[in-house]
Amino acid sequence: MEQQQYHYTESPGTVKKPENRFLRIWGPVLIKWGIGMGVSVLAMMVFESFTILKKSGVDMKAVQNMAQAWDIVSRSMMDASRSAELAKEAAEELMRYATPIEGITAFVTIPVLLVMFRRDTIRAKISGFIPNKKASLWKYTAILVMTAAMTLGLNNLIEISGVAKVSAGYEDTMNALYAASLPMQVLCLGILIPVCEELVFRGLMFRRLRQGGSFLAAALYSSFVFGFLHVNMVQMLYGFILGFTFCYLYEKYGSVKAPIFAHIASNVLSVFLTELDAMDWMAADPVRIGVITVVCASAASTMYILIQRIEERPSKIDIRV
Repeated sequence: MEQQQYHYTESPGTVKKPENRFLRIWGPVLIKWGIGMGVSVLAMMVFESFTILKKSGVDMKAVQNMAQAWDIVSRSMMDASRSAELAKEAAEELMRYATPIEGITAFVTIPVLLVMFRRDTIRAKISGFIPNKKASLWKYTAILVMTAAMTLGLNNLIEISGVAKVSAGYEDTMNALYAASLPMQVLCLGILIPVCEELVFRGLMFRRLRQGGSFLAAALYSSFVFGFLHVNMVQMLYGFILGFTFCYLYEKYGSVKAPIFAHIASNVLSVFLTELDAMDWMAADPVRIGVITVVCASAASTMYILIQRIEERPSKIDIRV
């Protein structure tokens, strides 16, 4: 694969403004994290308030206004021991709504990331960077097949290896995320969260690293961060592998739409595999899950070969010095 995504053609006399490299690379992650914390804290306050009102035996229809409700909540919060107990109950209730809360966080974060992505694009053009040319739309079918095969195959390997059973928090995380209704899962896990994460880790972090270095270094760095932030061991490994694949797709297709499409396909497939208990059906027969995994590996490899043939280099390079 051609190891050069951006061709630099800065004109003489161009003056670069100094910048904080750490904030430039980690800024998108910190913004996503900050918005996520804000949404979580707000949700926690709402759940805790409703828990207090419920435990206090208050008839919400009898509450005249918000001031009256807040007065009831404030008086309950004065009792430190009771406040701690109610906060624990609210936190448990909050876990049941992990998926919509993550979806709201993504929904709020996406517009901010799009503005940053647009500024990066304009900045790159002004600086003289020429990105890879974009692949034809019909070639995105290869992404769908490869991503679906990799997702199913990796889930099977996780099941076969038994690594999920030794990963603290993995099953709890999965149970919390897939507790929402199917439409909510498709909307949040299948669309909003993938779009948000791809803008952060591929559209901004990977692209910024790539403009100043090799594909391998940028892909490894952004994929490691992507995997590490998934906290538990299983999701770390799974996230790293898929993250690296998404970087490769961005490199070959020349557009952030490629990893976004791949991530959406992967997550939607995972949602329906869980909803239909497909993993349990495959795991019930060692031969069945083994054959399906081999087929997935073959399909993914075939699509990789086809994608590898995509010519990503710019058709025209500005050779000004």
